[in-house]
Amino acid sequence: TLISGQPLLDSAITLIADGRLYYRGSEVTELAAHSSLESIATLLWDCASDPFQDDVLPPELPDIPGNLPPVDRALTALPIAGTLDTTLFNTTPEGLAATGVKIVRLVAATIAGQAPSSDPVHLQLQRAWGADATTADAIRAALVLCADHELNASAFTARTTAAAGTTLYGAVMAGMAALQGSKHGGISRRTENLLHDLAESDNPAENVRQRLRDQEPMPGFSHWLYPNGDPRAKVLMRLMAEHRGDTKTFAQMNQVIETMKSAAGIKPNIDLALAALCVTYDLPRGSALSLFALGRTAGLIAHAIEQQMRPGLIRPRARYTGPTPR
Repeated sequence: TLISGQPLLDSAITLIADGRLYYRGSEVTELAAHSSLESIATLLWDCASDPFQDDVLPPELPDIPGNLPPVDRALTALPIAGTLDTTLFNTTPEGLAATGVKIVRLVAATIAGQAPSSDPVHLQLQRAWGADATTADAIRAALVLCADHELNASAFTARTTAAAGTTLYGAVMAGMAALQGSKHGGISRRTENLLHDLAESDNPAENVRQRLRDQEPMPGFSHWLYPNGDPRAKVLMRLMAEHRGDTKTFAQMNQVIETMKSAAGIKPNIDLALAALCVTYDLPRGSALSLFALGRTAGLIAHAIEQQMRPGLIRPRARYTGPTPR
């Protein structure tokens, strides 16, 4: 397995060290207090100026089927937009950043089910989901916290694709396809479904203990990179306590977390926190994966841009385990 081993790639984008997460040297928990996804994308892409200040929008697309899940709508729209984008092959730093802006705004629009806009993406989601100002603030923080996480499966996929010479659209498509897999970002969807079920029960804590007794999986807990707890989850749980601490739903989510801590000795990760946010703020079903995918789009673009600046393919070797040649 390639967990915590070869291949190792040099990158100046994200650092995970001593239980903390940094974007280009800035601690993410501090950035999440006030930053927008747009400002984080500008940081991750190492732009000299803000590429989002221009009214750059993706090309106009034919109608995407509205009955598709949000991330599937994005995956449907991306190849069409890439084909129609007349500035696609401008690979100057400014050109790549402008393409990145179009991709972020396209993904936001398809997830929100609205026309592309130059408004901050968390405000686009606020409008689409009929949310209040405190919910918009929680959405903003969640997007920032999800923007990148070093060389995970989706980032590695995007980098490998970019190294092969594909466009930014192609690299983001490849990364997002990996992201929605059941062992990566798709865990957020399973965790959200579980928390909805637990929120409807009379005794969430006892339901958790019964799942543990039955050895049923409890997605959304523990992360091998954060033995003392995922700092991203801590930020979102603090926001929920501040905004919705007196609600029954938040009390239920907190009960689930505390029961897992006491009964199993493990703490929530970002998947649990995203799911708890969606349940606590009554966001549309499936929003946990939508937030994860939209936030991480900025990071996928950053990895693709960084990789495109380097020569050669990413080409690991296989350790052959088949029959001995005769």
